[in-house]
Amino acid sequence: MAFTSFPFSSSPLSTEAQYALTASRWGNDGVHTDDIGSTALKVTANGTSNVSIAAGSGFVNGATVISDGAYSLSVVSNSGGSSARKDLVVLRYDASLDSIVPVYKTGGTSAPGLTNSPGTGVVEIPLAECTVAAGSTVVASGAVVDRRWGVGRPVSYGAATSRPPSRKGQLRVEGNDILLGDGTNWNYVGTGAAPAWSSYTPVWTAGASTINWGSGAQNIGRYKIFGKTCHVTIQLIPAGNPASNTEPLNVSLPVAVQGAMRSLFSVHLESDSTHGEGSRNGIAMTLPSVSITKISRIRLNTSSGTSSNMQTNSPIDFRTGDIMTISGTYEIA
Repeated sequence: MAFTSFPFSSSPLSTEAQYALTASRWGNDGVHTDDIGSTALKVTANGTSNVSIAAGSGFVNGATVISDGAYSLSVVSNSGGSSARKDLVVLRYDASLDSIVPVYKTGGTSAPGLTNSPGTGVVEIPLAECTVAAGSTVVASGAVVDRRWGVGRPVSYGAATSRPPSRKGQLRVEGNDILLGDGTNWNYVGTGAAPAWSSYTPVWTAGASTINWGSGAQNIGRYKIFGKTCHVTIQLIPAGNPASNTEPLNVSLPVAVQGAMRSLFSVHLESDSTHGEGSRNGIAMTLPSVSITKISRIRLNTSSGTSSNMQTNSPIDFRTGDIMTISGTYEIA
């Protein structure tokens, strides 16, 4: 046994089989289309003894096939059949015929299988499944199921500052980010590396007043952005006791909220042991009608089993040594 390699000047591609083996890895078998909802090589029927294959092109086993107009293909009669028969319309690559041609393959109670034997020179891909009723010689217009595969496109690489036009179904890689084209935009799908945490300084307000938690307060905001989702954690440990304010306590977010949906966050408040007020759990929420840049309500559970909007000194007196943590995710603009 020996290894064989090509193409080189001393061993060029010299056979059809060598070319097919090489080219079949350049792209997937299927119909050339960016949208499988297109009519490219689509099979239709109208209740006659023929089905029609629309114009289009495709790729099978490293070779290209093109049809420049509608093509009529005869239906095999089921006039002697006692039950409905499921057939396939396929594109058949046949090395012995030097061609790719459409073929009507008969089945039975289930559709026939596909031949996929590059070694023998026959490879088939499906275009449609057709049902021929018992005793019939025709395919009804509603008896065709689309079975086409889209070829797809190779992955595109580059920077966000030099993007090609978006192509539907194509993947693009920009640094560690993965995007998917929809024909108009390149949409973020995910990342090959976890995004780094970023920091910001939360701004606390109540009505028109900015709240000062005292010199040396630990007022920390940390966030990560995954595409159009932001995960944020806010931790506040006051170093003072601000004046009482009857307006609900608000806190800024690192990135603006998208749309009119309310986003919810979990809240935990732990009172310093010397204060004797215990701990509280609750929720925080954005109110887009109030602001898209901040959490507008922080609601804590009370001892009576209800919940109350948090203020600077209510429902507990939030002061030096207490700890409040707010954490959650929200959709960003």
